Amino acid sequence: MNPIKVRLDRVQILSWAPKARKPPKLKGYKIVRDCFVPCQTTTPTYARSRQYQSTTDDTKIFWQYQRRNGWLKPWKITIVADDERGLSYDDVEMVLKHCRHYRFLTIEIAVDFCPSVGINKRFVRQHAVFGKSHHRAKRKEKTSPLLRGPKD
Repeated sequence: MNPIKVRLDRVQILSWAPKARKPPKLKGYKIVRDCFVPCQTTTPTYARSRQYQSTTDDTKIFWQYQRRNGWLKPWKITIVADDERGLSYDDVEMVLKHCRHYRFLTIEIAVDFCPSVGINKRFVRQHAVFGKSHHRAKRKEKTSPLLRGPKD
């Protein structure tokens, strides 16, 4: 048994597509829903989202389309891996073959450690740095009031 497993966990892709083209049917996937997406922020993004579910495992694909702003790419696609096996090259390639002029927006990996390695939640929280976070030197906070009245 390997002490460490690294898997591709989630991929987001932006892609050009011809005007009004809907997402394709994907071999090995069923369409779970294709629905209207109401605006959730002050910046409208995509009007529709199609969700696919793998017929063999828990891999999911979320395909956003019908952009509401011209500066958005016509398609935004998120592939979420099955927790047991991760994403394979074939999973990603099956989506990319329908895309022209694509670019990867996000690529996430999952790193799993065997319990015998000794890397647990406590170790990770104590030593890990993620994303754009930075270590800060521990310093004693000065406790002083933010608002001060006139000195008497």
